[in-house]
Amino acid sequence: MKEKLLSFLLAAALTACLTAYLFYHVGLISWMRELSATQWVTLAGMIIGAGLLISQGYRFIIQVRPWDQGHVTRSMALLTILTGTLAAYTYFLDVMVQDWLLDLGENTSPSTGSLLLKGGLVSLILSLLIIWIDYSWFAFARYSKETIHRLREERNKKELQFNLLRSQLTPHFLFNSLNTASYLATSHPDQAEEFIRKLAFNFTNLIRNGIQPLNSLERELEIVDNYMHLMKVRYGDKVLLEKRVKAGMEAKLLPALGIQLLVENAMKHNVASLESPLKIMITAEQQQVVVTNTLTQKPEKVESTGIGLRNLKERYLHHGRAIPTVSQQGGFYEVHLPYVTPKDSQR
Repeated sequence: MKEKLLSFLLAAALTACLTAYLFYHVGLISWMRELSATQWVTLAGMIIGAGLLISQGYRFIIQVRPWDQGHVTRSMALLTILTGTLAAYTYFLDVMVQDWLLDLGENTSPSTGSLLLKGGLVSLILSLLIIWIDYSWFAFARYSKETIHRLREERNKKELQFNLLRSQLTPHFLFNSLNTASYLATSHPDQAEEFIRKLAFNFTNLIRNGIQPLNSLERELEIVDNYMHLMKVRYGDKVLLEKRVKAGMEAKLLPALGIQLLVENAMKHNVASLESPLKIMITAEQQQVVVTNTLTQKPEKVESTGIGLRNLKERYLHHGRAIPTVSQQGGFYEVHLPYVTPKDSQR
């Protein structure tokens, strides 16, 4: 209803402006002061009628011929209804003005003969202008709609990809933990129960808090401490964890469970013993976190799915950051994890 009223008011205003323009250019503005109330009502009725015809015709055309279903046909139809209505209005206006001048006992002004010609030309120009505005408006609207649709699809695709990556984290943690539980159940039954209880506690906490896209460094270190508390049940002093955190770095952000994944991998791919303990060092620098572990003897028959590090790299790409760098030299395996800023995550 509001759209219909707005289109009518715009069409009526257009017709009224055309009337004022024509009267001005044929020198009849001062004569309009002499019009009677009946003549003013008649003129207003003609303007309203032309406005109704234009607005209804425009709305009919845009309904039967949407912009994206043939804008050339739509434009030609709009040109016909706009120019035809305004030209017809100008013709009847010319006839009416001449009759009113005769009724007033005045000879027809020589300038009124050009009213029809001027009206037809101005009507054509106005019609072309309206069609250009219509084309530009709907072209921009379509471009905006397609752009928004494309961006929405890309965002949905990224969200689906991220949800898939996030869904891999819990199984990865559970798989490694169950392997440890299986080992303890056969080799150290007395420690297996304690381990399973601690595992249940950590797993419940993980589910309750959820896996966020990003965690602060402080939260990541807390998760690692909880995980290492589990591992101490099995390994004892065979695994040593050292943390070097520069002051003020606690609030820096990292992909969730990123450090824990590297700690898990370090213990999975190295044999720890009292004679040759596995040392894991977490160093929080100004721009990144460096997770380093010593290289000991490789375990036999260790299956590597590659999910952990690949998952971490893909999540970094999701957040718009360069992937972590990995190096191995001098008996050490080292992974550099750049911090992620909120600005990176919004890309």
